Amino acid sequence: MQFKLSFLTGSLLAALTLTGCGSDSNESVTPNENTKTITVIDGYLTNAEVCVDKNNNKQCDDGESIGFTNEKGQLIVSEEQAAYPLLAKAVVGKTQDSDSIGYVANSYTMSASKNLDVITPFTTMAHNDNISFEELASQLNLDSKTISGDYIVDKATNEEAIKAHLIARSLTSALPEDLTLLNKEQITKVITAAQKTIEKHENNGTLNELDDVRVVIDEAGNIEEQQLVNNLHSYLTSKEAWFLGSMNQSYISDEGIQKAIYKADGSSEWFDKEGISSGTEPFKVQGNHFIEADGSKGDEFIFTSPNLALTVASGEGNDLLFWTSEKLDDSFTPEKLTPEQFANKTWFYVGDDSTTHNPDPMMAEMKFSPLDENGIGIVTISENGESFEITWQLKDVTTDFGSHNVLFLDFPEGDKDMAVMQVTNGNGLMLISDLNRDSELFNLFIDNKEQAETIIQKWVNAQE
Repeated sequence: MQFKLSFLTGSLLAALTLTGCGSDSNESVTPNENTKTITVIDGYLTNAEVCVDKNNNKQCDDGESIGFTNEKGQLIVSEEQAAYPLLAKAVVGKTQDSDSIGYVANSYTMSASKNLDVITPFTTMAHNDNISFEELASQLNLDSKTISGDYIVDKATNEEAIKAHLIARSLTSALPEDLTLLNKEQITKVITAAQKTIEKHENNGTLNELDDVRVVIDEAGNIEEQQLVNNLHSYLTSKEAWFLGSMNQSYISDEGIQKAIYKADGSSEWFDKEGISSGTEPFKVQGNHFIEADGSKGDEFIFTSPNLALTVASGEGNDLLFWTSEKLDDSFTPEKLTPEQFANKTWFYVGDDSTTHNPDPMMAEMKFSPLDENGIGIVTISENGESFEITWQLKDVTTDFGSHNVLFLDFPEGDKDMAVMQVTNGNGLMLISDLNRDSELFNLFIDNKEQAETIIQKWVNAQE
C-alpha cells in the first residue's frame, strides 16, 4: 500500500549505498616487528572501519580512517597509529558480526585507549569514563582480565567470559554511531537487564545458553531479550520445514508460498505452491550465503531470528524473500495481536509498491499512541518531513484462518484502509499481510529505522 508518501528517495538511497564502503583490511601496513594486530570484538566484527583518533574527539574525522577489519575482526596497525586512541565503526548493511547470521542491526562506534590490542564495548566504557579496567570490572561484577582482552577466546576455559560476551553484545544496542552522544542511562539499563539474564541462567544451570541470546534496547527505550542465529546450516536443518515467499507482488503472484525442507545430511527438497516436489538436491552454505554448484555465492541471508528470516536472491531480479517456520498452509492460525505491541511504539513499515518484478520499496514511520477508553488510538505516519494522522484499533474478525484479531488502520480514503494480520515475528521484525487487499502481499513492520534502511538497501542493491 502506498501511503501517499514518497518512495525511497534518491538522496536516501545514495546515502545508504555510500555508507561504510571499504576493503576488508588495511593493506598500507605490512606486518613486522613495528606493527600490532588489533581485534574488534562484539562478536568478531568483519568490515568494521577503524580510525586513529588523533585529536581524541571520539569521532572519525577526515584522514583518520586506516582500514577495515577482516573476517576475524582483525586489522594490522603501525606502532605510531597504536599510540593514539582507536575507534571502530560498525555500519548496518556493511558490518557482519560473528555472533549472528546477517548484519549488525544498528550502526555504532566503539573506542579504545592507546596501545590496547582489542576494541570492545568494555574498552569503550573504560575509555569514555577515563577509568581503569579494574574499576569497570567492579561495576560489572566481572573479572578485569576478562573484560580487557578477547573474551571470545577465553570462553573455552573461563565461565566469566561467557557472561562478559553476553553483556558486550547487549551493550552494542545502546552504543551510538557518534560516541559524543553516548547515553549512560541507556548503557546502565542494558547492563542491568543483561545481568538479570545472567542470574536467571545461573539459577537454572544453563549458562551455556547465554551464547544464544542478547539483550537489546529499541528506539523507544524498551528492553527485549532476543534469540541469536549463528550457524546457517544448523539454522536451516533445525526446522521441520520452511515456508517462504516473495515480498514482491508480481513474484508472489507467480510463485505463491513455497516449502523447503533441509536435512542434516546436506540434502534439501523444495515444493512449489501446488505442493509438487522438485526432487532431492544437495545444498551447501557458507557464512550468510547459499553456495551454488559452481562454487559462487547464491542467495544471502540478511536477517535471521528463530522463526523469521529474510534473503535477497542472486541472479536476475532483486527479489526479497521471507522465510518462516510457521506453517503457511491450511493449518495456519494467526498469532493474537495485543495493544502492547503498538501503544507508545514506533514501527517502520516497509513494503513494495511495484506491480512488476522490479522492486519499488517504500518506508514510512508509524508512531502509535495509546488506545483511549473506546479502544481507538492515533497513528502518525511520516516520511521525508511529511506526516498525517489516522486512527488505529484492534478488531476481532472471522477469516479463512478462523476467528482472530487484526490491526485496523483507518485511512481518509476508505479504499486505502488496512486490516493487518500478523504472520510471524522475531527480533524486532513482524511479517504482516493486509487482509483488505484483493491479492496476496506480505510486508514488514520493523522496530529499528537503521534495520529497515538496511533491508531496503540490500533489496534494491542485491545485484551490485
